[in-house]
Amino acid sequence: MSNTPAGTGTPPGGIIDAHLHLATEGMIRRMMERPPAIREEARRRSRPRGMTLDERLQPVAGVTLEQHAAAWLAAFDQAGVEGGVFIAVGEGNEEMAQFVALNPRRLHGVGSLADPRHPDAARTVRTFRARGLCALKLYPPIQRFLANDRMLYPVYEACAEQELAVIFHFGITVGAFYDLSYASPLPLSAVVKEFPEVTFVIAHFGAGFFRETLFLAYHTDNVCVDTSGTNNWRHYSPGEPSLEQVFRDALRAFGPERVLFGTDSTVWGGYRHHILREQVEVLDRLGVTGADRARILGDNARHVFHL
Repeated sequence: MSNTPAGTGTPPGGIIDAHLHLATEGMIRRMMERPPAIREEARRRSRPRGMTLDERLQPVAGVTLEQHAAAWLAAFDQAGVEGGVFIAVGEGNEEMAQFVALNPRRLHGVGSLADPRHPDAARTVRTFRARGLCALKLYPPIQRFLANDRMLYPVYEACAEQELAVIFHFGITVGAFYDLSYASPLPLSAVVKEFPEVTFVIAHFGAGFFRETLFLAYHTDNVCVDTSGTNNWRHYSPGEPSLEQVFRDALRAFGPERVLFGTDSTVWGGYRHHILREQVEVLDRLGVTGADRARILGDNARHVFHL
């Protein structure tokens, strides 16, 4: 592909971006129709990513799934990326299934649940493989649950049966209404041992709970991290570690076979070429070469998500 970032030593299978977001008009409208049960004044003042939901709707209004797919594939070609793993903004399993069906070789979709504690949640997860979806995304600070809540165990059982990875967003978030009392990854420690056949991916290096995320690497082999996003949670961490230090610590604790590259790109702002370049430069400075670079930039995602 064209415009491959200098120094990538692009893996033979190509780069897979393991953390992207699909945002459609239908997904945004569903979020608008299901406002959180909070004070009206709080809703009125909320501006996630600097935009209200109405403002976020404007760039995607009237955009078809075919147009979304064409735009993402063009961005991949420009960035030298083979494919990507997409997470819905809000909940949108049917739209996600239709989206990935447009190019199953390069577009890979993650399923979601409006309420992971709902009695029908496990039944919904069991439909993911048939829909062409390769994982489940859970969001404790937004959905307000602890990962070791026994009500979620049927969902984990369904993921084990369907050979689905589970992506968790712990830590801080741009979401307007989140509760950091649910943001620590530590409650996942029992779950990963009770479901050793399931791979659990912690997004954004734990998004501010990096120390706790590193703890989960101990005595486990089914916990991974992804590198996605600006990782600006570092600015709110003691000592403000550099991205290079974060990568070094993650590689030491998890090993290169459990680190997945991602950018956290969305339709707002387009593909984050600068994050791809920044992270490749970090790998260069750390001297990560050959097979380990190939693992981080693509092969780990292929393995974890069965691409």
